[in-house]
Amino acid sequence: MIKNPTDKISADPSDASLMKEIINGSEVAFETLMRRHEDSVFWLANRILNGNKEEARDTAQEVFIRLWENPRAWKPTALFTTWLYRVTTNRALNKLRSMKLKSFFSLTDYTSDNFPSSDETPDERMESKEDEVDFEKKFSKLPARQKAALHLRYREEMSVADVAEALGVSLKSAESLLFRARKTLRES
Repeated sequence: MIKNPTDKISADPSDASLMKEIINGSEVAFETLMRRHEDSVFWLANRILNGNKEEARDTAQEVFIRLWENPRAWKPTALFTTWLYRVTTNRALNKLRSMKLKSFFSLTDYTSDNFPSSDETPDERMESKEDEVDFEKKFSKLPARQKAALHLRYREEMSVADVAEALGVSLKSAESLLFRARKTLRES
């Protein structure tokens, strides 16, 4: 992208101020916002798409293309990240439906630290790995919306109200998604 030399961004601008600059055509603001949120968007899409990293990357790219092409879709009355996660969730769910994926989710791909603790014994490492595999199997059986709700609530540390807004459901529906997902994981 060609940058305008007068196109400057303050040291740590808010998402809202960056969006205002993007609406006015600032490529620097767009790049700043994209760098700030690209990992979260990717991991949310990856979670919904059952660990399919290629499709998650495509989804993340589509989300940011939409943001660049139509920044006015975001309304300043909404928290930017809530809107961004809603767009990401909708894109990923649409992709999942069109692909008709049956599940595969890799917790080890999802975690950032796959190295065993030096304090763990080989038996403890083996038990930990078995727990991860067990969790993968249980998690992969959850419906996509439940996966998304859990991801937003616990990975992105969003409030239940923000999860509801990001998923485009009522607060009661978000609470229900989280309850059912946790219950299913506990029971299995």
